[in-house]
Amino acid sequence: MKMLALCFLILFLSIPYANADSALNTQKRYPNSKSGIIKYEITGTKTGTEVVYYDDWGRREARYTKTTMQLMGTTVTRNTLTLLEDNGQWINTIDLNTRTGLRIKNPRYKEYAGKSQIELENIEKTKLRDMGALKEEVERVAGKNCEVWEKKYTGEKTCTWKGIILKKKTGDGLTRTTTVATEVIEGVTIPEEKFAIPPDIQVKTVDMFTLHGN
Repeated sequence: MKMLALCFLILFLSIPYANADSALNTQKRYPNSKSGIIKYEITGTKTGTEVVYYDDWGRREARYTKTTMQLMGTTVTRNTLTLLEDNGQWINTIDLNTRTGLRIKNPRYKEYAGKSQIELENIEKTKLRDMGALKEEVERVAGKNCEVWEKKYTGEKTCTWKGIILKKKTGDGLTRTTTVATEVIEGVTIPEEKFAIPPDIQVKTVDMFTLHGN
């Protein structure tokens, strides 16, 4: 359980955040894209696919990820579902293989709630610069022009379009993984079942800050 929580917390520390009063739930995580489906290919240390469904300007998002990797001579296969709840205030992480799940409050939500889109972009760019990242030339990914930031000392790179990451390189050397969008479909109706937790899975709500003490 602890490992599941920590893995997906790392994943969602980079998710975009809302830009209005959280009490009114009027935020738009993706102000320039109401709904869509994005398909990704994962290569490197891990290989596999990922499909992201988002609706209502990003207030609802579901991420289905299937990966395979070799670990000490053993093939490890992961099949996960990550759901954003309450416009990103909560993160549901579900292991579809073990049929277990955790619900964790997003530790960065309050830091960003109530800020305008321009303020959010400036905060993220400042953090990237503080980490030694440099802005590069625009890169075209899945037919979209993306803003590229790269950390020169690690080689980690992210390419974003309309606030959505379309390509990212993480890790170094033997742990290098690249996730890149292969198809972006906007303005589509997303089936409700894509945002639903499977009925046979019970999700446990946990406090991220007490996990180390349990």
